[in-house]
Amino acid sequence: MSTSPPPVLRDLLDRYADVREPPARLRPSTWQNALIRVPESLAAGVLLTGRRFTSAVPGSKTHDRTVSRDGVRRACAAMNVDDTREVLRTFVLTMAWASGLTGGRYQANTAKAILDPARAFRVLSDSAKALRHAGSLHDGALEEVHRWWSLPGVGQSYASRWWALAGHAPGRDWQPLTLDERVYATLNDTLRIGGTARLAGSRRRADRYRAYVETVHRWAVELQVAGVDVDAARIEFVLFHHNGGAPLT
Repeated sequence: MSTSPPPVLRDLLDRYADVREPPARLRPSTWQNALIRVPESLAAGVLLTGRRFTSAVPGSKTHDRTVSRDGVRRACAAMNVDDTREVLRTFVLTMAWASGLTGGRYQANTAKAILDPARAFRVLSDSAKALRHAGSLHDGALEEVHRWWSLPGVGQSYASRWWALAGHAPGRDWQPLTLDERVYATLNDTLRIGGTARLAGSRRRADRYRAYVETVHRWAVELQVAGVDVDAARIEFVLFHHNGGAPLT
């Protein structure tokens, strides 16, 4: 199949040219309740209330705060990947950004994921290290991390947010990307790519994730050559934001 950018992708980029990703709103009190069984010594929710990466919502009676993608990226960059508390705290911040005020299920799943701090630390730290040190899209790091990732309650949709932010390597010409249900919806229902299995030539989920990341970066390069000011991260956001809406006509 052709791996050139589908024509409708340019239409989506034009449609959402002025749309910027808003900060996510979070409620630290509900997170603290969800994390009640996590060892108190970890202070797992401390970044949710700190001013370094989050901002207070003026006038919020529930003391809500906001955190942006850039705030989470800065937290990940500042994180000591060899420190259990820092890694788990940054993971909680990442999940809070990813879920916003969408309900308790994501908070419960985050708490479940770190109930065994040693195990969670190994998975989170090792994945961040492997992805940061990956040299190319074809060295097997993306597939390897995908295959051995195992945290209760955290599947590909939310794991890939961790990979994209904690696995970011400044200056590299590619980065891991988020692949969740909203992105899938746009790929399949709007761009009609025929599924990530078709991109990968494989039904293995790890191969399909790598093929998705590679394809979006290739689209970005081809669009740049054609004079479109876009990168892979922007394409990812547009795919997410569109959420499989009706094809443009």
